[in-house]
Amino acid sequence: MSRWLRRGAAAAAAGLMLVLAVSLVLGKGELLGGKLRTGDTVTVPVDESWTGDLYLLGGRVTVAGSVDGDLTVMGGQVDVTGTVTGDVLAAGGNVSITGDVRGDARVAGGQIDLAGTVAEDVAATGGQVTVPAAGEIGGDFIVAGGQVTLSGSVGGSVEGTAGNYTSGGAVGGTEHVVVAPSRALPSVAREPFLDGLRQFVVVFVVGALLVWLLPRGMAAAGRVLRERPGRALGGGALALVGYIAFLVAAFLAMILLAILFGLLQVGPLVAIIVIGGLLAISVVTFLFVLAVAFAADALVGLTVARWAVARMATGESAESRWQELGLLAAGAAAVVLVTSIPIVGGWVKLAVVLFGLGAFAVAWWVDRRRDQAVPAP
Repeated sequence: MSRWLRRGAAAAAAGLMLVLAVSLVLGKGELLGGKLRTGDTVTVPVDESWTGDLYLLGGRVTVAGSVDGDLTVMGGQVDVTGTVTGDVLAAGGNVSITGDVRGDARVAGGQIDLAGTVAEDVAATGGQVTVPAAGEIGGDFIVAGGQVTLSGSVGGSVEGTAGNYTSGGAVGGTEHVVVAPSRALPSVAREPFLDGLRQFVVVFVVGALLVWLLPRGMAAAGRVLRERPGRALGGGALALVGYIAFLVAAFLAMILLAILFGLLQVGPLVAIIVIGGLLAISVVTFLFVLAVAFAADALVGLTVARWAVARMATGESAESRWQELGLLAAGAAAVVLVTSIPIVGGWVKLAVVLFGLGAFAVAWWVDRRRDQAVPAP
C-alpha cells in the first residue's frame, strides 16, 4: 500500500470514529433506552420517575423528576431540582442542586449552588461555591474554590482550600479550610541585554538544528517567504486558527470517545483514548510553541540575511555551511534586536510569527501535495 493511501486510510478511520462519537453523544435524542440523553436542552420532567443510572449531556440540563440510581450530568447550565436516590456527578459552567440527593455529590463548575439536601458527602471544586442557609449536607464537605460561602449545615466535617472563605453555618465536626492569602508577585528587574542575548542563543541553536536536520524544509520555507510573502502571511494566520481548532477538536474527541467507551464498559480503551489524546495535544503544542517562539525567528532572520547579502553581492557564489551559519547568526541577531524594541517590537514579533509560521506551513503543504501527486508504483 502506498504512503498516501495509508495516510488516507488512517485519516478516514479517525474521521469515522470522530463522526460516530459526535453523532452518538452530541446528537439530540435518547440512546441506550433513554439511559443516555443529549441535546441543546435536556430535561427530566417533574412527572418522570427513572429507575437506574442516568447520563445527561447538553447545553442546559434540568432534572426536575426523580432518579432511582446514580446521576451523571454535564452541561453549560445544570439544575438538579428533583430527587436522586444514588450519587450525583455533575460538571458545568453553573451547577445548582436544590433538590434531594440521598447519596454523595461530586460537583465541578464555575459557579456552584448547593441549596438542596445531600444525605452523604459533598466534594465540590469551582470558582464560586455557595451553600446557602437552606442547604444541608449530611456527611463531610470537601471543597476547593476561589470564593467559598457556607451558610447552611454540615453534619460532618469541613475540609478544603479557598481564596476567600465565609462561614456562618452549623458544622457537626471539625472545620478546617485553608485560606490562601493573595500575594503580589515580587517584581523582577528586567535585564533587556541578557534577555535579548538568551533569546538570540536559543534562536540560533534552534535554527542551526533545523538547517542541519531539515535542510530541504528550511530551504523550501525560505523560498516561500522570498517568492510568495502574501501566501506565507495568510498561511500563518490559518496556522494559528488551525492550532486553536485542533485543540478544541482534540479535547472534544477525547472527552466524547472516553464517555462513549465508558458507557460501553470498555475500560482499557478509555485509558488509551485519554493518554493518547493528551500525548497528541502535548506533542503538537510543543512543536507549535517551538515554531512560534524560535523557529519563525530563525527562518525570517536567515531569509532576510540571505536577501541582504544577495543585494550587495556583485556575482554568484556558492554558499558554504559555515557561511550559512554566519548568515543565520546575523539574521537572528537582527530579528531579536528589532523585536526587543518597546511597543514596536511586539508588532514586529507578530509579523515574524505570521510570516515564519506561514512559510513553514505552506512549504509543508506543497510538499504533501507533491507526494500525493506521485503515482503509486
